[in-house]
This record gives sequence, C-alpha cells and structure tokens, in this order.
Amino acid sequence: MKKQNLRWSLAAALILLLGMFLAACGGSENNESSGSQKAPKNTELADKQELHFVRNADLPTVDLTMATDTTSSEVIQRTHPGLIAFKNNEMVPEMAAKMPEISDDGTVYTFKIREDATWSNGDPLTASDFVFAWQRLVNPDTASQYAYIMGVANVKNAEKIMDQDSPLYGKVEKLGVKAIDEKTLQVTLESPIPYFTSLMSFNKFGPLNEKFVKKQGKDYAKEPENLLTVGPYKLTKWDHGVGWTLEKNKDYYAADEVNITKATFKVVKEKNTQLSLYQSDDIQVDSLSAEQVDAYKNKPDFKNVAGNCMFWWELNAEKVPEFKHEKVRKAMSLVINREGLTSVLLNNGSIPADYVVPKDFVEGPAGKAFREGQDPYLQGGVEKAKKLWEEAKKEHGFDKLEITYLSTDGDLAAQAAEFMANQLEQLEGMKVNIKKLPWNAYLEHVNAGNHELDGASGWCPDYKDPMTFLGYWHSDGPNDANGIDRQKYDKLIEEARNLAKQQKEEERWKVLQKAEKVLVENAIAIPTYQKGSAMIVKPYVEGITFQNFGIDQYFREAKVYKH
Repeated sequence: MKKQNLRWSLAAALILLLGMFLAACGGSENNESSGSQKAPKNTELADKQELHFVRNADLPTVDLTMATDTTSSEVIQRTHPGLIAFKNNEMVPEMAAKMPEISDDGTVYTFKIREDATWSNGDPLTASDFVFAWQRLVNPDTASQYAYIMGVANVKNAEKIMDQDSPLYGKVEKLGVKAIDEKTLQVTLESPIPYFTSLMSFNKFGPLNEKFVKKQGKDYAKEPENLLTVGPYKLTKWDHGVGWTLEKNKDYYAADEVNITKATFKVVKEKNTQLSLYQSDDIQVDSLSAEQVDAYKNKPDFKNVAGNCMFWWELNAEKVPEFKHEKVRKAMSLVINREGLTSVLLNNGSIPADYVVPKDFVEGPAGKAFREGQDPYLQGGVEKAKKLWEEAKKEHGFDKLEITYLSTDGDLAAQAAEFMANQLEQLEGMKVNIKKLPWNAYLEHVNAGNHELDGASGWCPDYKDPMTFLGYWHSDGPNDANGIDRQKYDKLIEEARNLAKQQKEEERWKVLQKAEKVLVENAIAIPTYQKGSAMIVKPYVEGITFQNFGIDQYFREAKVYKH
C-alpha cells in the first residue's frame, strides 16, 4: 500500500517508525489474535453505532492518484474502493460485480461493473470512470509518484507512456484499458503476471468521476465538498491538523452491511494522551507503547496483532558519499541491536528483521513460505561491524562521519531515534544528529531527496507477492535516487520479471530469494523490524477485524453495545 513514507506499499507507503503507522497491517489469518472481537455480555446495541479513533499523523491527501502514505490510503480505501477488496481477510469483488474473466493466455481481464454502484452525487459508476483514473495516474503531467504501479501491473503500454524516450510518451489513450460498454471494463496486459487480481484491490486502481474531477480543477480533493465517494463511507469533515470524520454512505450498493454509521479520527501524537482517551471511553481502539503493554496484556481488551509491514533505513549516498561504500553500509546494518529494539523499546509483537520480504506473507508455487529454509543474512554482530567500519575508514580515507538521522516527531519515534543513534555511535568516529519533523513535512523532505539517513521509512504490501517489497528497491522503483550501486540487484529483479511473463513460477521464486540476499547482504537496504501491534479494543465493541492485507482495521460491520 503500500511506502510508509512514499506509499501504502505499493503501495505503499512512508511508514512512521515505531508508531507513526498507526493502522498497522493487521493480524495474520493463522494468528490466534487475528479476526474479530468477541461479543460482549450485554447484547443490547448502543443507540449510536459510532467508533472513535486516534491517529498519530494528519491526513495528507484524499486524492487517490497522488496519495503515497498509509494515513491517506486508509481513508481512500473506505471512500474509493476498487474492483476488488479484502473483507475479513478474504479477496472478494467490490466495484466489480464478480471476479474477472481471464483470457486463455492470461493477458486480457474483463470486469463487469456493478449495476447498483453509484457516486455520492447520484451518477452511476461506469467502466469509463476506471479508464479516466488509470490514464490520469500514468499521465506524465500528473506527476504521480505512484505512476510506476501501472507498470508493475504490466498493463499494456504503461511503461512506454511514462518513458520520455518512447514515441508513446504521454499518450495515455494508448494504455491497455478501455470501456467496452458502460458496465464492461477490459484490461490488456503486456504478458501474464501472477498477482494481477490481488493488485486490483490497491487504491491506485480505483475509479474517478471525470466530469467532477475536471470541474473541481486544482481544488479536487482539497476538502470534503471537493470529493465524491463510491464506497461505504463519505469524508464529511476534515479539520486539517486536528482530525477527520467518515460517515456512512447511504447510496453505497451494500449500505445494509455497513453497521458503523460514523467514525471519527483525532490526531494525537502522545501515547499517554491516547491511552487517557481510551480509558475515558473517548476512543474505542488504541495501540500501546512498550511501557503500556504490561498493564494490559492480561486484560480482555488486549490483542497482539502480527503484521506484514516492513521497516528499514534508507541511505542517501547523494547526500553522504561515504554511503556508496559497501563496508560502511554493512557496518551500519550489523551494529543494530534489532532484538533490543523489538523486545524492549517496542514490546508490541514486532519482530527483528534481517530481511525485506516479511515472514508469513505469502506462499510460493511449492506451497512454501518465502522465508522457509533461508539462513539469516546478517551475522557477526557488533564486532564484525566495527571491523568493517575500520577497514572502510582506512580504504576510503576518512576518520569521522557526521550524519543526520531523520525521523518523525511522535514520542515513540523520538525514543527510537535516540536508540538507533546510540547504536550507530558504537562505530568510532560516527556522530549522529537527529532531525524530527511532523508527518507531512517528513514526507515532503524525503520525497524531495533531502534526507541523509531516513530512519522512519517502511513499506506495506500492495499485492500478495514478494515483488511488492523487492521491486521497491529496483532502480526504477520508488527508492530510485540514493546513489548506491545496485546493478547486480537490478539484473536479478529484471530476470524475475521476465520469468513472471513466461509463467515460470518456481524459477522466479528462486531468483527473488537470490535478489533479497544481495539486497540485504550488500546493505542496499537496511531492514530493522517487521511490524506488530499491541492493540486494545473496548469489550463492548464486537467485530473489528485486523487484516494483514487491505484495510488494516476493517470495522464497517462492527457493533457497539450498550455499556
């Protein structure tokens, strides 16, 4: 969905380190703590079926074409669902009336649009709404940071339309998507890919009402009145910097399934303040800091939720030339005490990660998880890190290195930044300055390439395939301007892409595993942890599902009982 700083995964998105990504990707289907809350003893429903939440960051945008972060994506997925959705951990048709028809060669997908789907202004949802939205995404004039996802989907001519050296550059009408009739959408791919259907659940493939968007012009999606919705909720209030409100869309085709009529989201950065709001019943769901877990872990409110979002450091060698040297990067990666980070500082179910593709994410063609049978990538610890560091200083002629560690301004993020700075300063001659920015300013800073070490970055999956994580690090992916040589890595990713087109899944899987090994062992990426969450949910709330894909907290069918 999906960088936490750049997107929801590819999706994404940028993720705030250690708590800025509040609606963290939820529990695994095989995790005992995943699934819905059990019904409370009182079976009489409350008069108001409303839920109230906190978020650590403001809402940057609700323009599905331009959104790059998880906070925005959460709102967009509730207001602008696409052809496919994940509901209660199952992939189902959403704006599509049924799952797509697929040609024998796997290159043509035909979707029937729901007859009963309408925009919130009364306009019928049509196939042309998808054509317009997809063309807007790849249009070079739009300058969407997520335009590349259309190439990831392998839609015909997408990459050529975005390539300045191609004769098709900017010719969006050549994109392989067309409306056969008002309710029939046909998508043509360059070649088959195994994850196309799940990718259709990603918010970038949602629809837009062309007439409305063009009428709004530059004001589109700036305020609730500049936005149409086709999903279960409308954005009815947006107090920038303070919070926002979603209310049930009575015109949604499945409005009778939507029990929660209102959901409010208040921006609160301090964890103790969040907990106070929970204790006073002002909110019904909260995530806990490490210090708060022990007080709740044995209570019925408590829920440990595993997730599929990955956090890592991104080094910008264009700002710090020393980062171009492999031994420098390796030393920085090896010196991190990941176990201490997750078990002490986080204490929320997150796990140490010396990998980029998460555990328990997806199985390969042989029925085995991606991580199964793979040895740890980072071995040697602090002593090896110090040895590599001294070798790097001698080989490249420097004694000291002063860098800026960029993070967000949440209280837990600040603690994490201090922890990480201390880890790095075990390397003699390393000095780390911490820079903390509010979420929106942080996103702008990173997206402009002004960071040196981005310590608050992460990624949630946009589709169920390892490539959603590994493709991020290819030179044509979101992390494309850090100045670190990755020719070997790029070649492996390109080989995997070609194998996908040839439908050689077993070979592709092995190449992807080789690529991850190169990525981590050469410290092109420096992973830190796989996200987990320590959640508390009021006992009088039933039916919030924590998902590991799609909307993290699926609550529209939840129920609130009198209390």
